[in-house]
Amino acid sequence: MNKAVIYARVSSKEQEVEGFSIPAQLKALNEYAAKKNFIVAQEFTDVDTAKKAGRKGFNKMLEFIKQNNISYILVEKTDRLLRNFADHATIEGLTEFLNVKVHLVKENSILSRDSRSSEKLFAGFRTLMAKNYSDNLSEEVKKGMTEKAEQGLYPSHAPYGYNNTHINGKSVITVDPQTAPYIKKMFELYATGSYSFLTLKQKMLAEGMVYRNGKNFYRSAVENILKNEFYAGVFFWKGKKYDNATHEPLISKELFQRVQDVRIGPSKSKSRKGLFSYTNFITCGLCGCKFTAELKKGKYIYYHCTGSKGKCPQDYLRQETIDDQFEQLLNKIHVSDEAREIILQTLRDSIKDKIAYHNAMVDQLMEQIKRLQNRIDQAYIDKLDGKITDNFWQTKNQEWLEEKQQLSMKLVSAQQSDSQYLENAYLVLELAKSAIQMFRAGNIEKKRRIVNLLTGNCVYKDGNLQVELKPLFSMIMESSQTRNWCAWQGSNLQPTDSKSGTLSN
Repeated sequence: MNKAVIYARVSSKEQEVEGFSIPAQLKALNEYAAKKNFIVAQEFTDVDTAKKAGRKGFNKMLEFIKQNNISYILVEKTDRLLRNFADHATIEGLTEFLNVKVHLVKENSILSRDSRSSEKLFAGFRTLMAKNYSDNLSEEVKKGMTEKAEQGLYPSHAPYGYNNTHINGKSVITVDPQTAPYIKKMFELYATGSYSFLTLKQKMLAEGMVYRNGKNFYRSAVENILKNEFYAGVFFWKGKKYDNATHEPLISKELFQRVQDVRIGPSKSKSRKGLFSYTNFITCGLCGCKFTAELKKGKYIYYHCTGSKGKCPQDYLRQETIDDQFEQLLNKIHVSDEAREIILQTLRDSIKDKIAYHNAMVDQLMEQIKRLQNRIDQAYIDKLDGKITDNFWQTKNQEWLEEKQQLSMKLVSAQQSDSQYLENAYLVLELAKSAIQMFRAGNIEKKRRIVNLLTGNCVYKDGNLQVELKPLFSMIMESSQTRNWCAWQGSNLQPTDSKSGTLSN
């Protein structure tokens, strides 16, 4: 009996556009099932992001397959099913150990235990490119927020003491007349040196302060307020300080500094994140914390465990040592002519899909913006005609303006991510051909980008740096060493695994 399940997914409610929607996928997959004489036992859907593993419909499907002896998964194409490498490993386990066959209907391809390695490479590459498109879209949203920060506008939720408001169609941050006085008093009292965080909290509660719609608040809330330079008329965004902030300061810079002197003393460490390629990338093999870095004598970069779970005995690690070890690993990656042709073909198909999806998403966003603008215009006319109250108009107008701003940011991000996607596609192809040369010639930002693209995990323990390559590049390395397209192996870090590098310090 050819029992099958159907799986359909869109990455967000906004992206459920015509031709890519859940109903459209289900219709096409059911038609395919009827044509192939499959008995559809169950349909599973997800409407959410899949940058992280853990989709509800996806997980339910996995359990259903195991409990009901299902032999086939029907899905539109690779990036509907595999949007991250954790999912890739899970599906690989189903095909290898339960002999489940995955039919990728639009790609006219089947993944199974008996699939050729070239077909598996194709699926791995599609997974990589799909994830890159999702990442690019996220990065462009962040870029838009950074551009807003450059104009002196804080691009996130206002801290306690302020409100996010819309004035003349623009989102700005204004002083909250009810809560701002509490902020001023907190700084003034703490600057005297007569209060701890706890006693200041108790004092403010007695004064009637209500924090974030709650009657009580933690001692840590006091500390976070007192070290937030936003109240002095500046803000930080993505590690950069912006002195051109347009919001009104609640306290003077002098008062803020006096508070810091009381809180931690006059000297403060300065972040040098821009100098380091591997911060928060390497995991400590002893305690599981991430590695951070610091500059010594103005030129030597040392990495060490943050020790956020307690003091850690892990050794320091020089940046030159990390560079050398990555070079040794990347030097093993050589792409064959067959692999290059597979990658090129996958790129062509992936870009075609991306263009169709991108255009449909842009059209939908523009339609949503137009519809909101019509609501805003009509509501204003209704207010002038006395059909709605001024308070109701104010509330709805602000709500719609904020929604319109979010949609406009998504539209700009979608348009800008188009070129970034093509750049990443080109980078993947070039890395497959000459990863080591690109790594050696790259600056700090380029090296980090290469390492993030190629590797899935990096652990340092007892002088050894264990690096796990992502499946696509694992297979490229394996094929270059064996000169043969062999089946995918497990993705766990193992010292002798050809897909991970275990290199001695």
